[in-house]
Amino acid sequence: MDEELKLLEKAEQKVVLGQELINELDNFNEISGVAKVQRNINQEIKFLRKVIKNCTLKLNHIQCSNLTHYEFLVKILKLQKDIVHVDCGFTVNYRENPLRVDIVCENGLKWIKAIARNSKSLIDAARGEAGYGARSIVDQAREFAQAAVENLCMFKRPKVVFYFSHNIESDLAEDLIKEGIEIASLEQPSDAADASDLSNVSTLNLDVTTLLAYISNVCNGSCYWKFQEPILTEQAEKERDTPLKPILDKLFTDKRLICCKTAYKSFEDIVSLLGGPQEKQRAEKFTKRIEILSDVTEIPDELSSIKFSGKINERSLLIFAFGMHMKALTVTSNKAFVRSAKMQGVNVPVFTHQARALTESKEDPATPATLTTPLHNNNSNNSNNNNNETYDL
Repeated sequence: MDEELKLLEKAEQKVVLGQELINELDNFNEISGVAKVQRNINQEIKFLRKVIKNCTLKLNHIQCSNLTHYEFLVKILKLQKDIVHVDCGFTVNYRENPLRVDIVCENGLKWIKAIARNSKSLIDAARGEAGYGARSIVDQAREFAQAAVENLCMFKRPKVVFYFSHNIESDLAEDLIKEGIEIASLEQPSDAADASDLSNVSTLNLDVTTLLAYISNVCNGSCYWKFQEPILTEQAEKERDTPLKPILDKLFTDKRLICCKTAYKSFEDIVSLLGGPQEKQRAEKFTKRIEILSDVTEIPDELSSIKFSGKINERSLLIFAFGMHMKALTVTSNKAFVRSAKMQGVNVPVFTHQARALTESKEDPATPATLTTPLHNNNSNNSNNNNNETYDL
């Protein structure tokens, strides 16, 4: 009877753990794939509750629960920077199904696989001593290494890191390193790369969304407004919390800035129609820093299979195709295109940022935002004091 009570207590602890993991993942709810992981955890919780209720609980239900894996995954997730996807699928030539990568971070330049299996099972599988169908961790390493070669990010191979929850033998570690895999644990994380280090990228392709954001009043000191349009108010709030201009300025430093004629024509039309006096001045000044080049005449092979949809139109396809043709990183807030392309098996080299619209002409009917604490030294009600287009961080 005591054993049954202990088993029941362990199961209930697992249920509590699962709910805690779901709550912790709420902090990452804007990241693609997190909602799916939360649903998977919820299914684990429901299963445990069911076997508890039906009095069919067995030790195997606890030992084999995927909650152990998800607990380890969440711990790793908290250590990473610039996470772009969780549980992301990548196509590999010889696989029918996509290869699942637990965490894609550092703007896509780092792939992480979380391995919560104990050391003995890893060694047994590597030696071929595991049960039928069990795959060696070395075989998985080869798959990940090959997938990384076939799915370049920013025109380079993503770094592949295997995180282990238990220590592994040195021989196995050496085998993994030979396959091009970095090894890490919670106690000894992999070498942290500077996620903003784009030193390998010399050319940036600017999307219409980036051109507009850079010259927008809301990004140039005039973000202390409550606009009549809720979407603009939301953007102003995000700008006060995380100013976009310094991020773009840092990104643009020592880079060749280009855009295609299609992007520039759309930018010109929008500024002419919706831009205020200061935004038009900034547009004229910013344009002098950018090389405006001809559109591509043919879509690169990587994008030729993409189908038009509500998220992918001809203009967007031309802009991103131009970036790939020029071997440039496309800077954009058009995350919908990037997601849709990924769902069709195409990984587009991008640097994504939050969206910002032109706001100067919307300020007259707007009201000053009510702030509990000052966030910056900018004059919140007078955009005329911010013609230098910079922020003090």
